[in-house]
Amino acid sequence: MGAIKAMSLQKVMRPIQGLGLLAVAWLLSSCAMFSPSYQQPEVLLTNIEPLSRKGLEQRFAISLNILNPNNSELKISGLSYHLKLQGHKVVSGVSSGLQPIPAFGQSAIRLEASANLFGGFRAVEALLNSDSGLVEFELETRISTSWWQWPITVVETGSIDIDQ
Repeated sequence: MGAIKAMSLQKVMRPIQGLGLLAVAWLLSSCAMFSPSYQQPEVLLTNIEPLSRKGLEQRFAISLNILNPNNSELKISGLSYHLKLQGHKVVSGVSSGLQPIPAFGQSAIRLEASANLFGGFRAVEALLNSDSGLVEFELETRISTSWWQWPITVVETGSIDIDQ
């Protein structure tokens, strides 16, 4: 009786093992896009321009330059971004319907973003309490593509010396 149960279990497990192997093969083929030759896109913040206010909401025009260092077109289905100053999120925005960036190409885009009023207050407070004269910034951009389920996250960090 035990031998019959073992044989039945083996018959059930074979298709499951086959599905498991197919899933692993699919994952490996998806990861091939992130081969050693793949390079993450670069996102550069090139300009921030204040727009007209609506009540307490301050809007900004954000100019970004996206560089595609790969040998295939970068099809962007959407992106989201956050700008932090002194560790506090002060500007956020999203966009969709962007043009593809050609292989080994770049694209300058202009987007609108909203200011986070409380994040701005916290950043100003941190600046006033700082002795260094440096403004730490972080631009995090999440790029969604049409060919990959998860977004590509690009983070640009640095500091600006406001004493100079």
